[in-house]
Amino acid sequence: MILFWIGSALLTLILALVIILPLTRGRAESSQSRNQLNTDLYKQRLQELEQDRDQGLLEDNELATQELQKSLLDDVVTERSQQYRTGVWLWLPAVLIVVAVAYAGYWQMGAYNKVAQWQDNAGRLSELTRQVLLEPDGDVTEQDMIDLIQALRTKLYTDGDDFRGWLLLGRLTLEMRDGETARDALEKAMKLTDKPEQVMVPYAEALSITGEALRAENMIKQVLAKDPDNLEAWSVFAFMAMQQENLTAAIARWQQILQRMSPDNPRYSMIERSVAFAEQRLTEEDHTPITGPRYEVEVNTSSNTPYHPGAVLFVYAVDAKGGASEAPLVAQRIENPSFPLTITLSNADAMRPDNNMNGREAVIIKARIAPSGNVTDTTNAWEGRSAVLSTEEDRQLVIFIDTPL
Repeated sequence: MILFWIGSALLTLILALVIILPLTRGRAESSQSRNQLNTDLYKQRLQELEQDRDQGLLEDNELATQELQKSLLDDVVTERSQQYRTGVWLWLPAVLIVVAVAYAGYWQMGAYNKVAQWQDNAGRLSELTRQVLLEPDGDVTEQDMIDLIQALRTKLYTDGDDFRGWLLLGRLTLEMRDGETARDALEKAMKLTDKPEQVMVPYAEALSITGEALRAENMIKQVLAKDPDNLEAWSVFAFMAMQQENLTAAIARWQQILQRMSPDNPRYSMIERSVAFAEQRLTEEDHTPITGPRYEVEVNTSSNTPYHPGAVLFVYAVDAKGGASEAPLVAQRIENPSFPLTITLSNADAMRPDNNMNGREAVIIKARIAPSGNVTDTTNAWEGRSAVLSTEEDRQLVIFIDTPL
């Protein structure tokens, strides 16, 4: 906080100098130029007097010279007095106004309270860790979690090689369902350890939240292939199935947990209730598992793609043999996109239940930015597309939006 005030004072001083220097220097230069002009005129007039004397046109040369000197002296004294009186009253009020407006404006519209709270949280990392993690009680609130995350991020900014710190930050942000922050934190944790398998399960959960479902599933499968009794991996695997509304898969994965868990475990009854709830939904509703290919699409823009505030991103698949019509089979609409972003496109995103990617030999996936928010309006719209993709297997791909329409 001290550095902030020192920095703000220096910036205010610089701004004050920007105001003062032109006023004082400009007036001083003006005064010097006027004095120089008066001196030049004096010398010129003195030469004229000497010429008049030589020609016999001047009766009293000494008196004329004295009058000329007096005139020059009066001009110089008057200019210096005017400079002193006027200069101070010009720049002093201006500087005071700048200082008052700057600090009053920051106090009213700045983030002083947030900065002060951030500094306070940074100094309370040990206290917050004990309060939220080591000795939790019923009074722990969501704000306490937010404060702890903020304090931990501040510490990691200065101590970026702390594996346990990044792992903790990833798990905390997962609890807050902040998938992007969790993914970035856990990526750093994986780079700092010789045992990345310790991080793979929470990392996969973060990937599933950010839309990278295929990559997340493959990672969980790797973990379970090495450690079939990893209950955390099975739990995240079931969570992924629920995200995709695949109740049958979720039930099967929960049952795998129950087979490996002691009935005395406090989570045992909770998982039993989850299985019962999913089974009831299966009987009451038509939850036919969604089949067909899935495409994990990372969308990015090229450097020449213009930015349009409020533009909408459409990611959709069309039949590769669709001809001119190219009616979307499956589609997602993303408002206020921030690039790069990743989504998973599947038959769950079908425009009509009876018309999806099943039965198609190949598809093309397109990503279009529509400033108007209407996918059919090509005004100022830009697009990118994939190659022809087979529908026989899941794929991960990248699309660059780089073509104006």
